[in-house]
Amino acid sequence: MRSSKMRMDNLAKALAILIVEEGNYSYVDRIGYAPSKGLALFYIREALRDLHSLIRSGEVKAEGAKELLRGLDFNNVYKEIEDVEALEDREDLREALSVLASKALTLSASALKRGW
Repeated sequence: MRSSKMRMDNLAKALAILIVEEGNYSYVDRIGYAPSKGLALFYIREALRDLHSLIRSGEVKAEGAKELLRGLDFNNVYKEIEDVEALEDREDLREALSVLASKALTLSASALKRGW
């Protein structure tokens, strides 16, 4: 699978919610610079675990994060994780992770801007 065919919009939304709500860029930084597929999937799992905890606690407060959460399709998140898992070429992986991080940063910036 070529990374250019991957969308990863829902994974990007999940990461953007964490950025907006927690002001923490570490999820995006770790995923964007992950040197291997295994490590990238580990970081994605960690981010999703933290998002799950945030949702369960009812602590999503920022309106931009709430809006992103309403548009988040977890079935597509599952498929997007499978797409990352299917990447075999290291160059495709780096490209896909860079696109994912860039999309998450763009979505979070838009959500933050709406809150001004």
